[in-house]
Amino acid sequence: MTLYKIALCIIIIVFTSCKNSNTKILQPKNDTTKVLELALKTAFYHGNLPSISPLKYPYRFKDSILFTTNSLPLLALPLNIDTLKFKILSKNQILSILIADNNMDKLPNYLSVARFERSDTGYYVQIQSLSSVQYGGGGDIGIYIAKVKDSFIVKSKMINSIN
Repeated sequence: MTLYKIALCIIIIVFTSCKNSNTKILQPKNDTTKVLELALKTAFYHGNLPSISPLKYPYRFKDSILFTTNSLPLLALPLNIDTLKFKILSKNQILSILIADNNMDKLPNYLSVARFERSDTGYYVQIQSLSSVQYGGGGDIGIYIAKVKDSFIVKSKMINSIN
């Protein structure tokens, strides 16, 4: 009789433990991730980054913003921040996709982290909205971020249009 109870308990444990197989494991955020998120929020909210609207033009991936960098590994870029979704690709992949798009009248810009530098006093992040069309222009924002205890604050920002 006890062998029957043990077998029944094992079966119940196996079946009930399998129900939570879709749990998400959250990766701890390092300083690079936190700085990038703050820089992107600073660029997008309140329209700080020039040429934001061309980033959201319709194209093949619908509501995602094309995103790349040469100053960090692509894996360091976030897939989303709040309601913003990013499609992370290399610059060559982005240009191939946009050139193949049929809507040549209104090609979207792509987002790029042009510079990511760490110093003793903080971080400098340069984010650009770039056109895929030759001489298409865009805009960029340079953001200086300082670490205060365990949080980060924006100390200054410089905004430029690219013509």
